[in-house]
Amino acid sequence: MKKYGAVRLGGAFFLVMALFSMTMVSCQEKDEDRVKPKTITDVILENEQFSILRDVVLYTGMKDALRTTELTFFAPSNAAFLRANILGSSAITALPKDSAMLFLKSHLVGANALEFKQLAAGKLKSLAGREIFITKIDSTVSVNAAKIIIHDVNADNGVIHVIDNVVVPLR
Repeated sequence: MKKYGAVRLGGAFFLVMALFSMTMVSCQEKDEDRVKPKTITDVILENEQFSILRDVVLYTGMKDALRTTELTFFAPSNAAFLRANILGSSAITALPKDSAMLFLKSHLVGANALEFKQLAAGKLKSLAGREIFITKIDSTVSVNAAKIIIHDVNADNGVIHVIDNVVVPLR
């Protein structure tokens, strides 16, 4: 009788240890299970209000740069392009690629992500080498007279501020 009691106790111990081990293994997070943060490229490519900008990003080949570099992007929405009389992406993709890239880089500030509260009145230098003028009136912040209408869209590699006009006119 004692022999069977020891077997039952050993079997119960083994069963408890097996369940504990399975629980620990099943709770481990795998890389494919993790939700990866979206990059600036992901936000632009996935959002319909940026369809014109998406075409410009793809045309210029800046897709990878907008995934890896820490940036602040003053991103014009489709409405902003229309306000600047740019009726579609073909107006920009018809330009030579270096001109389209200069236009796009005029909306980007590198080296760090500037949140809305960090934007101070003054000048910033765009990736195109042009000066961007920041003005603040009460709670309204403008970038070269384009108002920031949605701020602090966080991405894995920076921040996007949606603006209501383009930063530089299309030439």
